[in-house]
Amino acid sequence: MTSTQNQASYSVPDSDKKPPKLDDLTASQIGKRLRAQFDEVLNEPVPDRFRDLLNRLESAESKPAKDRDHD
Repeated sequence: MTSTQNQASYSVPDSDKKPPKLDDLTASQIGKRLRAQFDEVLNEPVPDRFRDLLNRLESAESKPAKDRDHD
C-alpha cells in the first residue's frame, strides 16, 4: 500500500476537524482571479434564444392574472 492510500483511508473524527483557513494574501489572490474570470463572462453577449425567452417571460408576467390562467 502506498503512503497516499494510507492517508486516504485515515479518518479524522468530527470533533477534531477544523475549517480550513486562508491567509489574507491567498484570499485576495483567489478573489482577483475569480473576478477576472467572471468579468469575461459578464462581457459576453446574451444569446438571442435567451433574450427571446426573457422577453416572453416578461410579457407573460405583465398579463393580468385571469388572462394567464387561460394560456
